[in-house]
Amino acid sequence: MNELIDLSLTIVTYNNSKIIGDTIKSVVENIPQELSYRLYIVDNNSTDRTVELVREMDLNIEILPLKVNKGFGYGHNQILDLINSRYHLVVNPDIMLEDKDQIRKMVKYLDENPQVGMLSPLILNPDHTIQYLCKTNPTVFDMLIRRISSKLFPKRQDRYVMKETGYNKIMPIEYASGSFMVFRTDLFKKIGGFDDAFFMYLEDADITRRINEIAASVFFPQAQVIHLWQREGHKKIKYALITAESMKVYFKKWGWKLF
Repeated sequence: MNELIDLSLTIVTYNNSKIIGDTIKSVVENIPQELSYRLYIVDNNSTDRTVELVREMDLNIEILPLKVNKGFGYGHNQILDLINSRYHLVVNPDIMLEDKDQIRKMVKYLDENPQVGMLSPLILNPDHTIQYLCKTNPTVFDMLIRRISSKLFPKRQDRYVMKETGYNKIMPIEYASGSFMVFRTDLFKKIGGFDDAFFMYLEDADITRRINEIAASVFFPQAQVIHLWQREGHKKIKYALITAESMKVYFKKWGWKLF
């Protein structure tokens, strides 16, 4: 097995040539110098120059180019047998870090709170407004009304994304965003990573729920990341259909909670 390091990180890419270089530089340059790391780029059979661009970067990166695209969770799971770290970071290809203190604060909190198995930082838009991505466990009703309109049952939608908390305190979380997650590596491996029955969407709800069965999942707003959120699922019918399929997988697994 590889020598134990502080951090392993995985970014799963698919046709991300326009942003992947900036993302990698932002993440790597803001890993504190006192922490050892290894970044894995798993590419889901891109047809653009994503892999070529990553290969040109002279950094501590291992590239795993896949010949098929079996989704977000499947891609992240390709490193399960490779990583030997204290903490494992799941990072979207559209994430930016602004300074070294963000990861430093996350690691310090996990070091001091061994009961926490997964941490989710405050996730912001580029203009530093909050992305309300902390959620309660989903119901069919909550997911459907969000798809129909953001103005439908607004109080219910606000409760689903926990707006009443103010997003300004450390708190337990039932459903964390997969755009940026920090796991204790031993627990991430113990649960087998993501359930790759999900191609995309709700795999983050599922893995948060499974971590919560053996440890605590925590929202940690003292650290923050920038997320260049595209919300494809709300723009194209293709992604709406993927969401519907993920809903079937999720509710079949956890029970069809309608309301």
